[in-house]
Amino acid sequence: MHGSPHRPAPCCFYLTPQLPFYSTSVTPTFVTLMLKHSSEYEYLHSRRPKTDHSHHFTHTTNSSPQRTYQVPTLLRYLLDCLPVSVDMLRRSHKKSRAGCNECKRRHVKCDEQRPRCIICTLSERPCSYPSNSQSQPDQQPTLSRLSPPISNTPASTASTGASPAISVQHSPPRYPTLPDFPYEPSTPLPDTQVNLDHMALLIHFSVSDQIPDLDDDMFEMGSRLLYKSALEAPYLLYEMLAVSARRLSVLSSEKSETYLELSMSLQTKAVSLFNETVATATVDNCNCVPMMLFSAILNRHLLANLLARREQDLVVFLGHYTEYVGLGGGIKAITHSAWPVLVDSEMKDFLIWAACISRSTPVGNQCDPLRQLLSKAGDLDEPTKGACELAIHFLQVGFDIMLAKDVQNRRYMMPFSWSVIVPQDFTDLLEQRRPEALVILAYFGLLLHYSGHLWQIGGDSGSYIVTMIAQYLGPGWEDYVSWPLSMIAADPI
Repeated sequence: MHGSPHRPAPCCFYLTPQLPFYSTSVTPTFVTLMLKHSSEYEYLHSRRPKTDHSHHFTHTTNSSPQRTYQVPTLLRYLLDCLPVSVDMLRRSHKKSRAGCNECKRRHVKCDEQRPRCIICTLSERPCSYPSNSQSQPDQQPTLSRLSPPISNTPASTASTGASPAISVQHSPPRYPTLPDFPYEPSTPLPDTQVNLDHMALLIHFSVSDQIPDLDDDMFEMGSRLLYKSALEAPYLLYEMLAVSARRLSVLSSEKSETYLELSMSLQTKAVSLFNETVATATVDNCNCVPMMLFSAILNRHLLANLLARREQDLVVFLGHYTEYVGLGGGIKAITHSAWPVLVDSEMKDFLIWAACISRSTPVGNQCDPLRQLLSKAGDLDEPTKGACELAIHFLQVGFDIMLAKDVQNRRYMMPFSWSVIVPQDFTDLLEQRRPEALVILAYFGLLLHYSGHLWQIGGDSGSYIVTMIAQYLGPGWEDYVSWPLSMIAADPI
């Protein structure tokens, strides 16, 4: 009755080393800043470039004796223009005059939150401000003023137009910042200025590998836009290098640790450059596209980091999962703040395409057991039930697309986006380990299982999540997780 989606033949994945993650002691200030509800979310993707006008080179890994890569003519253009980019990357560090002492010592851009800045909170460092600081610095506009007002009910999501309603702004909004990643390498790393190793990472970068949910006919435009934007925004170029290294850490068993360390270092640099940029930036036609592309790639990179972990304890995994959702909320806020300008930018076609898919009306019955389970949860208030209903709504849209036969790569859209677009009330239930929310998350694990051949999701991630939830719930809940378990057993990776 439910069927299984058509999937390409699975490829081999090497077990990657455990990734450092953020502390679970995230303050309410950070949660308030980063998490906002929205039904709008970003997607970009592409397929491999055509063989016409391409240059080839060969790379050898253990998983395949020889693999031929294509270097588009556009990449040749990027390499020719690189000196301009290097000059941009070597600009001096922009200090925070009113920043905390610790951020000044580490030479990172402080967000100047009082009494403790977000960066020190995430990295669990002592935070203090200079004694001669007379007053608190001007605060960034709150996300409630930046984000368009969007209802969290499935009905309202389906009935709205291609873009959400935007509040009138009396002055140009500023982008919200992301927390600097508290990454400390175990061994000294080479300078993060662009070098020949980074050029190799750039050659390995492919939009179809990094954002694999765009339809085939959108690849060329997406690739051209991404490379063009990377020349204008150093933080985007660094994130492209970071995610390329992260992919190679999965594909190469011999150099996995090396690529992983390099990826973490480059990602930290990318976020730091991003925060320096948005500290003084306002939304305009020049910067909205690079920031949108940055958020799209970073979201998938963070998901890959999360799913590479193999915790034996569900409670520990849920802590990491909710932290990932928190960072995704910050990425979503970037999209919201830029939306009025994005709809008139070069991203317009991508946004309309993604909005049409996300607002599809569910037609399947795979999630009916979840709705029945929710109807029996009498102790949940209406807002919380509404959040669960919206999570189920998007899950069913994901299954409808995944099980269809003619949807190309858009079937991967919901596995990458579901965790970010569900309301915060649902994530709160996961933190409380409510059985109803855990069963819903198990269904999401099945969506991940159907996408297991993608390097970001990595083989058995979906099976790992579903099995761990089933074991945690124990007797009395077998009927509600039996379908995801049976589908995984019938279609193993």
